[in-house]
Amino acid sequence: MKRLFALLFLLGLALAAPRLVVEPEDGLAPLLELIGEAREEILVKMYLWTPSRTDLVEALGQAVARGVKVRVLLEREPSGGRVDLSVYQALKDRGVEVKLTQPFRFVFVHEKSLVVDGKKAWVGTMNFTGSSFSANREYALILDDPESVREIRRVFQADWTGKRLDLSRAQLVWAPSRTLGGVREGNAREVLLGMIQGARRELFLEHQAMADREVLEALKAALKRGVKVRLLGSPQEEGDTYFLQGALELREAGAEVRFLPSPYVHAKVLVRDGEEALVGSINLSANSLNANRELSVRLGQGEALRRLLKVMEEDWAKALPENPFALPPLEGVILWTEAPQHYGRVATVEGVIRRVEDRGTVAFLHFGEGESDLRLVVFPRSYGLFAQPFPQSYLGKRVLARGRIVIYAGYYEIVLEDPSQLEVVGGGP
Repeated sequence: MKRLFALLFLLGLALAAPRLVVEPEDGLAPLLELIGEAREEILVKMYLWTPSRTDLVEALGQAVARGVKVRVLLEREPSGGRVDLSVYQALKDRGVEVKLTQPFRFVFVHEKSLVVDGKKAWVGTMNFTGSSFSANREYALILDDPESVREIRRVFQADWTGKRLDLSRAQLVWAPSRTLGGVREGNAREVLLGMIQGARRELFLEHQAMADREVLEALKAALKRGVKVRLLGSPQEEGDTYFLQGALELREAGAEVRFLPSPYVHAKVLVRDGEEALVGSINLSANSLNANRELSVRLGQGEALRRLLKVMEEDWAKALPENPFALPPLEGVILWTEAPQHYGRVATVEGVIRRVEDRGTVAFLHFGEGESDLRLVVFPRSYGLFAQPFPQSYLGKRVLARGRIVIYAGYYEIVLEDPSQLEVVGGGP
């Protein structure tokens, strides 16, 4: 009998072991497979959903068509803008029940989660954008632990209706870490600081942000007591206060810091002593920890953690010791497809303009059809400086474009301020 109980216990652990999804290597297939499993209910909470992810809109529409109840809670004002109404309307047109977050409930609902039939949950670092699955370093965990899935579903229901929920005894890691009206709404700061303070050998971070003062001081304290600290992020412009300033401050205190141009680090991961990781939407910023709705998972030893560490070590090995934004311009000409490899550098790229857009407030000249493909950006104040009619006159032309390769809202781009940055060298391939 004892052997039977032991076997059942081990089987339960196997079933509850999280599965790690790594982007851009794994692509969209794991998420589409999860959506395809749904028979009764899908709950989605998402910060940013761009029109390039109509494939996910269609997948949810197909779920509705086979009788699944689908609800989507979208952040009302991501990145200081407004939710993309084309995505919102497309979801509604397919029978999805869509709701926008309530203003001022949280600064942002930055959580990226999906629950299927109350049995499985997706908890990720990624938004529903093209670059999240093709050009960014992102991670997600697929959970089937019943208690964890129930907790995510319970918080979804509370956020859907705008109710406060006591998460002082949560199994997962939630932000905001604040108490309002006597209700403890999250535990993220306590868990994060506890992991840092509990490190004995090494803290390994792959993060987009390094901007929270208390976290920075805790990492410095770890360095002083002999803990090795490695920080991996993507290049940033000089003067950046979200990642670069904190990263350089840690380097000054003795941390090892490297910059990964490609894939772009949108991940939010901290690993303690190679034994435990924190993976999810939580950035190391005061806003994320204190004011946003965020969700992360503590990942223990097992296959998922082993794969996570392997990917992080590979990223570390190919990352750069210096921030490319501080490096001199790249010599020669590169193909536009190579742009992500040189993120942060001033470069001259060559390619054919396949598509143009004039949105009134900005114009885009696209080298490719994918969201992560490089685009050239021109603002209305400069329209008259370029060949007319603008931007249509550049469609189908082979061009040389020179400027700094940056990322905005998931798009690789070069901003053109002057016509000297753009030269037509041919009519096409």
